[in-house]
Formats: sequence, C-alpha cells, structure tokens
Amino acid sequence: MKKSLVFIFCLLSAGLTYGQRYKTIELKPISKQGWKYAYDLKSVSSPAALEVPLIAVNDAEVNRYFKASKTWRTVGSVVTVIPFIYIISLSNNVSINQSTFWWVIGSTVLAQIGFEAVSHAKLGMAIDRYNYVIMQPSGNSLGLELTWKFR
Repeated sequence: MKKSLVFIFCLLSAGLTYGQRYKTIELKPISKQGWKYAYDLKSVSSPAALEVPLIAVNDAEVNRYFKASKTWRTVGSVVTVIPFIYIISLSNNVSINQSTFWWVIGSTVLAQIGFEAVSHAKLGMAIDRYNYVIMQPSGNSLGLELTWKFR
C-alpha cells in the first residue's frame, strides 16, 4: 500500500513539475487597418485572438484598454437581447405596435454599432500602446531617443 502511494505521489509530482515549463517567445507588432487586425503579418479572425500577446506584454495601460474593449463588446452583445425581451414581455392577447417595434429594433442596432465602435477604439489604443512598449529598447542596450512635438 505504501509503495503504491509513493509511486502515485512521485508520478503526480513529476507531472506537475513538467507542466511548469515555460516557453519564451518574442512578441511581434500588431498592425491594424480599420477594424481588421494582423499579428506577425497574419490576419486575425477576431479581436479576442489578440488577448494573448496584449496580456503577455504585462503593461497596466494595455491591460486597462483591452479590458475596457472587452467590456464594451459585452455591453453591445447584451443590448441585442432587448428586442427579444420586448416581444416576450407582451402578453399573447396584445398586438405589437409596429412603430414601437421598429423603434426598439432601430435603437438596438444603433446602440450595438456604437458600442462596437467604442470597443474597437479602446482596442486600437491598447494596440498602439502595445506596439510602443514592445519597440522600446531594453535596459541593456545603447541608444538615443529623440522626441519632437509638432505644432
């Protein structure tokens, strides 16, 4: 009994130590063109796919902008449920007022487009900051940086 417990313990601890290995990769810049994004010159299917490189840079400002982008995207998704709630809330005997229905649908679509635009703006800010952070020279390199402000 003791031998089997020791064997299981050794097997589990070996598996846990093997799982703690990390692979270091170089972060690549993210390019954007409108609402399309590319990482390492490869098109990204959705902005959510950029979460790993954006969080990997471990910058507070990048994380704040990215979390704000996710929040606005979530709010936009929740808003799309409003027309269904409106239809379900009506009783079976009440007919749907067409003008109210189209007003609810139209305002929901406009709100969703607005939330999506804000989400992409926040994601754009996160990407700009990310690209700035990864392009900064490390503390071990020699270099000169000039900053010029145009009026």
